[in-house]
Amino acid sequence: MSNKCALRYYPLISLRNKRLFILGLLIWVFGTGVLFPASAVPFPYGEPEYSATVVGNATLYPGNISLLTLSILNTAHTPEKILDMTDPVISSPLVGMGVELTLKAGSSPIDVIGTPLTIPILPPSVPVTVSFPVIVPADAKSGKYRLPLQVTSWYADSVAMEGTGTNVFHYQPKNVTLEVPIRIKPVVRAEVTDLIVTNISPGHHGRISATITNIGNYAGKNAIAELISDKNSPLIPNPGSYYLGTIKPGEKRSVFWGTYVSDTIESAHIPVTLVITYEDEDGIFASSEPLQIGIPISAGPKFSVSYEKPVIEPGGRAAVKVVYTNTGDAPAYDATAKIVPISPVSSPVTSAAFGTLNPGDSAEVMYEFILDQSALVKTYGVLTDVKYRGENGLVALSDPMRIEIDGAPHGILSYLLSPISLIILLGVILILGYGILKKEGRLV
Repeated sequence: MSNKCALRYYPLISLRNKRLFILGLLIWVFGTGVLFPASAVPFPYGEPEYSATVVGNATLYPGNISLLTLSILNTAHTPEKILDMTDPVISSPLVGMGVELTLKAGSSPIDVIGTPLTIPILPPSVPVTVSFPVIVPADAKSGKYRLPLQVTSWYADSVAMEGTGTNVFHYQPKNVTLEVPIRIKPVVRAEVTDLIVTNISPGHHGRISATITNIGNYAGKNAIAELISDKNSPLIPNPGSYYLGTIKPGEKRSVFWGTYVSDTIESAHIPVTLVITYEDEDGIFASSEPLQIGIPISAGPKFSVSYEKPVIEPGGRAAVKVVYTNTGDAPAYDATAKIVPISPVSSPVTSAAFGTLNPGDSAEVMYEFILDQSALVKTYGVLTDVKYRGENGLVALSDPMRIEIDGAPHGILSYLLSPISLIILLGVILILGYGILKKEGRLV
């Protein structure tokens, strides 16, 4: 029963019972706390009212950490009764004090971090922007969700005078839970397995093969898998795009890309980025989250030669055993060694096939080198290389190598039998014969 209701029926009460009625009314009034302390201002009408709206895009993407920005507004409006004109803000019942905001995940799959947040004071019609970092798990189910936003605050509901004019304010709590609508967008996400690289070595064209799985929650239409390298990367995908069509969640596709590797790099792992572009549910082309992949760059087949350096006199010949060793990290198929002798060095056999050489394997070739009579006494070099097929079946050529031959000076017999020596010897004989004949007087 309210005070007004009690007073309305007061004339109908008999005189005998009026005293009991008044006594009961006083007990009820004091018991319910309706009366204010002495000098208190009666309860003013109005108190804070809150609303929350998402600023910007309310769409969140799986596998991301995003800032969910909200605009918090005190929607209470005038008429407003000020409890103390000397301090109208603090004493206004419409002003929220110590507003604490706690955003929760509710039934959504997201994780909210950086909560709660506090706004010291929130007057009416003054929006305040706050941001909550939220984590959307990669496997979050798409759909629309409502996040509970708990708003805890205080507001002044009365003021009392104490002593020599000191105002003492009385505050009441104002606690509400608002709903923040968000949407987790269905997306395509890529996972790469069964990565195979072929002939990916410096200076060569190779191939990258892989299996792509859509681990997202959307069937991307007209999807294209694109392999992207840094503009200064020594690895260049060519072409970098592979058409997938429509790829459903959980569906796997085998893809491959051709590549070229600069010959200025040693073996390493080169990072590339896989991005799937596709047509989303709104008919707009979207891109999956970039996926970093490390592509191993091998040294490929590499060769070295070892032999015992021959020493050949001009006009002579020598048999030399040359050992070819694959010092690289990939096999060389159908390998054939070749030498390129240049005059005054020659050889009756200039090539030899030794099949497949795996890393660390060696093969021997016996060459016969002939040094021309006109050769000078110096060191001669014969170039050699190995032609082979790489892992991709393409023919490649090793770096050139050098086989050295030392030209040796002639022995005494060689000098005596040389044309020049014979001419000189003949000249000496003729001179000696002429002297003898002249001495004996046989010359007329």
